[in-house]
Amino acid sequence: MPFPEADLPLATPTQQRILELGPSRDKDAEDLMQNLSALAAHDRLLWLGGDEGRSLYRLQRLGEHRYGDLRQVKLKDFGLAGGKDDGESDIEGLALDGDRLWLVGSHSRRRRKHDDDEGEPLSLLEKGKQSRNAHVLGCLRLDGEGLPVAGQRLAFDAAAGRDALTQFLAADPLIAPFLKIPSKENGLDIEGIAARGERVLVGLRGPVLRGIALVLDLHLGGLEGDGRSTLTLAGQRFRYLQLYGLAVRDLAVVRGSDDVLVLAGPTMTQAGPCYLYRWRNALHPLETNHADGITVEEPEPLLWIRDGRPGRPTEGSDKPEGLEVQLSECRLLAWVAYDDPTVARRRGQEGARTRLDAFLVPE
Repeated sequence: MPFPEADLPLATPTQQRILELGPSRDKDAEDLMQNLSALAAHDRLLWLGGDEGRSLYRLQRLGEHRYGDLRQVKLKDFGLAGGKDDGESDIEGLALDGDRLWLVGSHSRRRRKHDDDEGEPLSLLEKGKQSRNAHVLGCLRLDGEGLPVAGQRLAFDAAAGRDALTQFLAADPLIAPFLKIPSKENGLDIEGIAARGERVLVGLRGPVLRGIALVLDLHLGGLEGDGRSTLTLAGQRFRYLQLYGLAVRDLAVVRGSDDVLVLAGPTMTQAGPCYLYRWRNALHPLETNHADGITVEEPEPLLWIRDGRPGRPTEGSDKPEGLEVQLSECRLLAWVAYDDPTVARRRGQEGARTRLDAFLVPE
């Protein structure tokens, strides 16, 4: 089957937002700027997730296209993370649904980077590290001002260091072998989430199987009540997407429809091509008695938002990582956040600042 995106021109952003994360040489702000992995907007607030630390971050809108006044929300305060010894939360997806801010960790195994200074030579034979805090799927309940008041998470086995989602994947013969492989080597790596009610879609950056990307379609129990009870897996199944070798980097619900936008990019570490797809009827009710076998769904390619050129050392690579959808003046905009931003994305500003891009979504 031909690669359908081949005729798409490289898209040009129609708007940008400046994110003022903090002063220069502020380590937390600099780390967040370099490692943005998720975003979600709520009225005048913009939530950010990063793949380091154990917190979410909240920005206040200061102008039409400018956000600042960074505030940190520690996940441990809401029962969504353990302590420092349990590792980084590695938040890779955020999604807003009503008064719930959903979040998901990578659930992955990570190999040390070649430039990590831990006093030991890097071995390609090492198995990689497992972070207990990265095994999280849950939500923050927000009050009328959009601020968190309580947290819920999927059941977590403290002895095993795994949540119910990891345990489900470990019991699946197709996916279980990939739990032992580091995330950026086609091992298990969760990097996207979309939610509506008790239904949550979780996108996988890895593994990609014979060019097919995977999404977990989950039904969660325990959402009723005061927003503090433990969540349970009431139902789960795999969905299979034809993304022509690319993986899910993020998901976002198109409000007022059952459609979901899919940000797709490489499963490995290279800064390769990235596209935006529209997965029509993704949240449409599924048949309860579905036939055995695999049905491959084909989302519609909309935009080519990054070429395949690699980044340059110390100059950044602009890897699209986070996705948020906004309806503005009857136009649908896809806002994209970037990991490892280029010098050009940070240039001309004081302090730790970066820019989001908005792309006009075709009808």
